[in-house]
Amino acid sequence: MARRFRFETNSINFIPRDQRHGKASDLFYLWFGANAQMAVVTTGLLTIVPHFGFVWATIGIIGGSLLGSIFMAYHSAQGPHLGIPQMIQSRAQFGYYGAVVPLLMVVVMYLGFYAAGAVIGAEALSLLLNIPVYLGMLISSAADLLLVVGGYSFIHRFNHAMSYFFSGVFLVLSALIIWGPGIGKGLYHAAFYGHFMLGPFLLSVSLAVINTLGYAPYVADYSRYLPESTTVTSTFWYSYLGVSLSNMWMMILGALVQAESPHSDPVVGFFHLGSLALPFFGLLVLLAAWLGVVSINALNIYGTFMSTLTITTTFCRRWKPTLRLRIQFIVPIVIVATYVSFFDRSHLLISFQTFLTFLIDFLVPWTAINLTDFYIVRQGQYDINGIFNPHGPYGQINGVAMICYFGGFLAELPFMNNPVYEGYMAKLLDHGDISWIIGLIVAGALYWILETPLAHRKRF
Repeated sequence: MARRFRFETNSINFIPRDQRHGKASDLFYLWFGANAQMAVVTTGLLTIVPHFGFVWATIGIIGGSLLGSIFMAYHSAQGPHLGIPQMIQSRAQFGYYGAVVPLLMVVVMYLGFYAAGAVIGAEALSLLLNIPVYLGMLISSAADLLLVVGGYSFIHRFNHAMSYFFSGVFLVLSALIIWGPGIGKGLYHAAFYGHFMLGPFLLSVSLAVINTLGYAPYVADYSRYLPESTTVTSTFWYSYLGVSLSNMWMMILGALVQAESPHSDPVVGFFHLGSLALPFFGLLVLLAAWLGVVSINALNIYGTFMSTLTITTTFCRRWKPTLRLRIQFIVPIVIVATYVSFFDRSHLLISFQTFLTFLIDFLVPWTAINLTDFYIVRQGQYDINGIFNPHGPYGQINGVAMICYFGGFLAELPFMNNPVYEGYMAKLLDHGDISWIIGLIVAGALYWILETPLAHRKRF
């Protein structure tokens, strides 16, 4: 028990075998608790557009969740085997210095997710305590700071407990929306109004994919302490079920509420729905909304810390894994993330959708390369010491990985559809975006073809 609540001192270093602990089932509670929160509900709101049927949005959400969770869970299964964070392992594909390219991408991703979630959490806390929104942001950031400084075990135990609380609140809320008097009367209309539209359907699939795949750059960070004997199968399935089930539930709930009673602010909308149904239940909804944001944003700050430290140690190698080092990095990161959160609070939904559609196009080529390398090219065989050595077997910059990464991104361009750019193929698909599918196939296939003949030179 003491080990579970000990402050973490490790960072991007290999986790020694005598410090390994926990079991694969812990990952279910971690990812269910992290994903069963209002930011995911907000993503569900984005799937509903005029004249598009709720049933089709639901099918898209289910399909995207089941598909995107596959990639996320396969990344998670790397943790116990390698014992190092997800993104530092990218040095084995991109090279010691080349890995900085995807690392910079994921830092931006973490900050974007943090900012979107912080706005939702601050609004919930503002309504709950009757305080200004900016003060809610500061309190939320302080809670995240304490949780991340505590580290791996604290985050695991917090999300384990929250998974029960969130499940209870959202279960009651779901029942009230469907069967509650005066609330669910528009359910039949919401379910059967509208028709199939290719563009919005592809959007619902893409949003569900990126909502689950978005965990890929740091998912192994939370399985790397598991005993080395933990199987790929158990790690995969507990991670997969935790994130896919919560993602389907939360996104469908958001889509249902938006179809039945559109509201531009999900926190206010759910608060009113809960308050109309049961006395004080609206306050529990607000508490769940705030704690959910604390939960997921702790992961975002933890991931930002790991990636930032990896970038820093790429050029300045004299760093020792200590609690003091963690605090020196985490505090400035929280300050920057909080500052970013104050931008564009009045256009949350639009900004969040724009961010998600951009993110998927940069994230997908990396995930294709990483998974292809681990499961096909090298089949899990890595020199861990070589990953930390600029003169090791993986080189300084792997030109093949760079070609595949940017080649995958360029292949996505004709299929992209976002507020800034729309490709010609996207226009033919009723403005639907399937760029993520193209990026996965092109980047993964290219890396397999080009890197496999060279991989034997980097084996140990």
